[in-house]
Order: sequence, then structure tokens, then C-alpha cells
Amino acid sequence: MPVDMNKTIAEASLDNLHDIIIPEAVGFFPPAPGWTIVLLLLLALLFHTLVRAYKRYKKSLYRREALEELGRYREHSKKNASSLLLLAKRVAMAAYGREDIAKLYDDSWWDFMEKHSKAKVNPEAREDIAKLLYDESYTMNPELQENIITFVTLWIKTHKGKSDV
Repeated sequence: MPVDMNKTIAEASLDNLHDIIIPEAVGFFPPAPGWTIVLLLLLALLFHTLVRAYKRYKKSLYRREALEELGRYREHSKKNASSLLLLAKRVAMAAYGREDIAKLYDDSWWDFMEKHSKAKVNPEAREDIAKLLYDESYTMNPELQENIITFVTLWIKTHKGKSDV
């Protein structure tokens, strides 16, 4: 059987070639099981983070309220100065509980505040504050009021909560 070379060459020519058939693109959905697990883990992590942020927000509510109240005592007066000190004590009671805080006074109170925050009060200011609280004839200077405002603000912002200690 003779083979016709011309016919064989004509069948193999480039003119008779057809385009390559491309398969359909692979869709994104449904994803592989591994991606579903990764997505679920990411959603769980996001939920956990949001819950922790909400708890932290609620836990520090007393701080925000105290800082807001602190703004009402900016005017220089003995009454406002003693109110600021009372506010610091109320904040401590909110953070540590009445049982631990109510028994603290004088140096034990100041030492507690300095131990649990970045706020520091020098001995002269401690003496002036004691005179302010217990001596009716004491005349308060504006510098003491500013020191008290600064100290109480720093105490409210930087004290560690009972769970942080």
C-alpha cells in the first residue's frame, strides 16, 4: 500500500491545526475545607478580640467617669481640693474594694497610692494636704491645688486595678 506523501503532508500542515481547547476557570466557591476552617478560626479570633475589648471598656468605666468628674473641681478652693482627694479614694474603692481601702489613711494611704500608680507626692505636699483636711484655719495656696489636680489625675489614669497587681 503506497502512501501518498502529498496527502500526508497536507493533513499535517499548520493550516489544518485547531485552537487549543481551554478548560473553564476554577471558581472560588465552594472553597476547599481548609479555607473554611481558616475562615472560621479568623472569625472566632475576631469575636474573642471584640469581647475582650468590650470587657476592658466596661472595666475602665469608673476611670472615665472619675476623669469627667475631676473637671468639675478645677476651681481653686479648699472644698474642691478635699473633693479631689475624696474622688481619689472613691476611685481606689472602685478598683480595690471597700474592705482594702477604707482602713487606709495618712502615710499608709499615700504609700498605697504611690505603690499602685505612677503618682508621687512629696512629703511637704503630704503635710500641706493634712493641714488642708484637718486645720480649719489653713489657707491653701493655688500651687497646692494644682499639685492635687495633677496627682489625682495621674492616679486615676495610671493606677493598676486589683487584677493587675
